[in-house]
Amino acid sequence: MVHINPSNTKDKEIQNLGLSNKDITRGERLLNRNGSFNSRRVGLPLFETFNFYHYLVRISWTKFIFIVAVGYVVLNLFFAVIYYLMGVDTSLTGTITETQFDKFLEAFFFSAQSFTTVGYGRISPVGFWGSMIAAFESLIGLLALALATGLLYGRFSRPAAKVLFSEKALIAPFNDMTAFQFRIANKNRSEIIDAEVRVMMSMLEIKNGTPYRKFYDLLLEYDKINFFSLVWTVNHPIDKQSPLYSLTEEDLHKGQAEFIILLQGFDDTFSQNIHSRSSYRYDEIIWGSKFANIFGFDEDRRTTVSLDRISDVEN
Repeated sequence: MVHINPSNTKDKEIQNLGLSNKDITRGERLLNRNGSFNSRRVGLPLFETFNFYHYLVRISWTKFIFIVAVGYVVLNLFFAVIYYLMGVDTSLTGTITETQFDKFLEAFFFSAQSFTTVGYGRISPVGFWGSMIAAFESLIGLLALALATGLLYGRFSRPAAKVLFSEKALIAPFNDMTAFQFRIANKNRSEIIDAEVRVMMSMLEIKNGTPYRKFYDLLLEYDKINFFSLVWTVNHPIDKQSPLYSLTEEDLHKGQAEFIILLQGFDDTFSQNIHSRSSYRYDEIIWGSKFANIFGFDEDRRTTVSLDRISDVEN
């Protein structure tokens, strides 16, 4: 393991980051590249830890549309079975059927009309029980549509930071020394105001013969900018006060170094604070290179930034 001189880093060591100081990762990263923590809560029943609203708001649009479509079909199949068992000829009027399958289809599509309160008029319920089931289904449909509408609004209105991180971080020349650096950019067309970034380093060290993790807050060239509209190259100068001072690539590998990134700012479109997380492991760092220039100009002499080249480096 690697020992870091505490006299240089006393004012930067983090006593409690919220992550365990014990070596419990078995070589895995603490924070995934997408910002999710590499841990899982177990030991409690599912109904105590699972929030269906949070799940539906956070999942991808493909999964969300699939769940809504399946729920819609299942509910209509349920009421179609009830109409079918009650007897399509006796509970519904206006049906045109020849086979039992046709009767079930008529019941299913009448259920869909009642569920969405469309009611085209050709088929209508007959009798007390048929009317009761149709009225109850209309109530369920109103509640379900209101719930789906709320979920759609929640998904659209939830502020989300779409921050693009460079695929690799660098140990690069910087002002007659070296620096740990990476690039970030805002993928949204909205502007992030007062963007602030924090970089923390995690290293495995030996204490009384036992490996444990220590966390260091890295001082940055700039940790806050007023307008985050272009590409921001975040630099941590590696001077004598840096925890990275005199460490080699092999040292970072032995210490299973991981650099945890936290970005937060104010989104002017949502008028809310947003944040984004990511991390770089020791094997995601390129030594001795620098980022390539990705700025240019268009025909109107406006500044352009090639975000597809944000990870490009040159020796």
